[in-house]
Amino acid sequence: MCDKKSEKFTNVDLERLNIVEKDGTVKMSLFNSKNMPSAIFEGEDILPGHRKDDNNAGIMFYNGNGTECGGLIFGSKVKENGEYESGLSLSFDQYNQDQVIQMSVVDNNGCQNYGLNVFDRPKNTIKETVQLMKQMEEMEAGPEKQELMQELSKDSHRRMFMGKTSNGEVSVKLSDSKGNERIRMVIDENDVPKLEFLNGNGDVIYSLPPKQDNAHDK
Repeated sequence: MCDKKSEKFTNVDLERLNIVEKDGTVKMSLFNSKNMPSAIFEGEDILPGHRKDDNNAGIMFYNGNGTECGGLIFGSKVKENGEYESGLSLSFDQYNQDQVIQMSVVDNNGCQNYGLNVFDRPKNTIKETVQLMKQMEEMEAGPEKQELMQELSKDSHRRMFMGKTSNGEVSVKLSDSKGNERIRMVIDENDVPKLEFLNGNGDVIYSLPPKQDNAHDK
């Protein structure tokens, strides 16, 4: 059987384009702000209606099982009074789970936050996580719901941030396996550098330059 002849187009306008394997498995999706894909796990929509109002365009990536494994999204909104929201995110997911690396830019009327984040994710699949979240939403407040909330969050933490925050600080922040910040390296909005080491409770145990003891100044 002869291969089909390739066709060349100078310009194509469309609202969504899916790149698929021969068996129909989606590998990549390009979409406008009204056609962002929902959360797909092994070809199944596990969160129907998810993201439908996000107003983001971009590209979504899928692994060999047809499960979302990262993507590039971007979008902005401008109100009649001139106020605006703008954002961009490039992320890469753990296999069958949520994002473990994310580069993002967020700008709300000049209040900006941008940088690189690294996360830990649980060993269970994103579908199992979603099922537990739905189960938790249906539970009444109490010890069992609190226990399930802790179970959902115990293996999902941000481990590193490197970037600039809305208060003008440029920083590198490293966290332990429980999500507690343990090292902070900062240049603040006044160009003053600082390095801090923290214990598991968030207390600074060592810093450069050393903290001054105001008691000696009295």
